[in-house]
Amino acid sequence: MNATKRISALIGTLILVFLLVIPTDVFSQGPPPWAPAHGYRAKTRHVYFPDQNMYYDMQRGTYIYFSNGKWSISTRVPSIFIGINLGRSTQIELDFYGDRPQRYNYSHKTKYKVKKQKHHHKHHHHKGKGNHGNGRGNGK
Repeated sequence: MNATKRISALIGTLILVFLLVIPTDVFSQGPPPWAPAHGYRAKTRHVYFPDQNMYYDMQRGTYIYFSNGKWSISTRVPSIFIGINLGRSTQIELDFYGDRPQRYNYSHKTKYKVKKQKHHHKHHHHKGKGNHGNGRGNGK
C-alpha cells in the first residue's frame, strides 16, 4: 500500500511540474478562432480571404495582407481587419504549397472576385417600371 501512495504522489508532482514548466501557449496553438468547426482539408496550407484580399498561412500561423502599398506579414489579425468577423467572411482553401501565395494575388483576385455589387443595382431599377404589364389599358 505504501508504494502505491508514493507512486501516485510522484505522478501528481510530475503533472504539476509539467504544467508549471511548459509554457501555456503550447496548449493554445489550435486553429484560429475564425476557422470552420469542421476544420480544413489536411493538405491545405493557405486560406485566402477574397473580401479582405488577405491570406492565412496555416503552417506558420501568419496573416499575409496588402497594406500601404506592400505585402506585410503578421501573427495577429491585421489592425485594418480587427472589427471584421473573419468566420463569416468567404474563405478559399488554396492548392498552393509555397511560402508566398501573394505572388499569385492577381490571379486569386480575378478567380475569386468579390460579387458584392449585384444587389445594389436592383434599387436603381424600381423607378422606371411604374404600371407596365399590369393588364390595364392596351386597347381592351
